[in-house]
Amino acid sequence: MVSAQRPPIESHDVHSERLMRHAWEQLERGDRLQASEKGWGAVAHALKAIARRHGWRHRTHVHNNIIADHLAELAGDSQLYVLYTAAETLHANFYDDLKSEREIRRNLEAAADLLQRLAAAERGLGAAPPAPTYERRAR
Repeated sequence: MVSAQRPPIESHDVHSERLMRHAWEQLERGDRLQASEKGWGAVAHALKAIARRHGWRHRTHVHNNIIADHLAELAGDSQLYVLYTAAETLHANFYDDLKSEREIRRNLEAAADLLQRLAAAERGLGAAPPAPTYERRAR
């Protein structure tokens, strides 16, 4: 039996803001892994918030990639996707612990810039933006 998707107890926007604050706090404490994952989480929740508001699918990591690429295209802001890929490395660092604090700081700065660009991109979308195409891309 498939259950209907329930909204989160707190909005994805609230989660995003809180996680970004926590990322900086964790970095200041020297916890590279938690700083990395919380920075990535802030981005993932921001994308989910935008997708939810527009009725777009947003359940998987692949959906995040597609939504970020789609928003970059709609906004005419290729830097948005570049910043997304920088933020995405934070997620990988959580598993591999290969980045220095300086590198994580730079990626968190990219994530913070991305969050601002995502908000600006969404403001420019209008009432009914086209949904992303979720088909698997040719490699």
